[in-house]
Amino acid sequence: MARRNPPRKVTYFEPVPPRLARNTIIESTFEVGRRFNCTMRIDCGQLDPGAVIRPVPGEWHPRMPERLDEEELADWRAGRNAVYQLAALTIGARLAVADA
Repeated sequence: MARRNPPRKVTYFEPVPPRLARNTIIESTFEVGRRFNCTMRIDCGQLDPGAVIRPVPGEWHPRMPERLDEEELADWRAGRNAVYQLAALTIGARLAVADA
């Protein structure tokens, strides 16, 4: 008769939003195309969930570009959106960010 192994214990982990304090400052640096890096800092304590906000310009390296091509603009928007998504999870409310 075949010997049966006992069933393995399986533990499941559910994704949950981060539990950060309301006054958290989020800082993220991301590449914008091949030429630039942008660092954004969002002070979650200063965000008003009921208002439409303009995105912070961020700190650019090596310099702030005069204009971005389509690919660079897509990179910047993706990085900006990721930072504001984390900020929305942090404050527990929907954020509306207007493009310029």
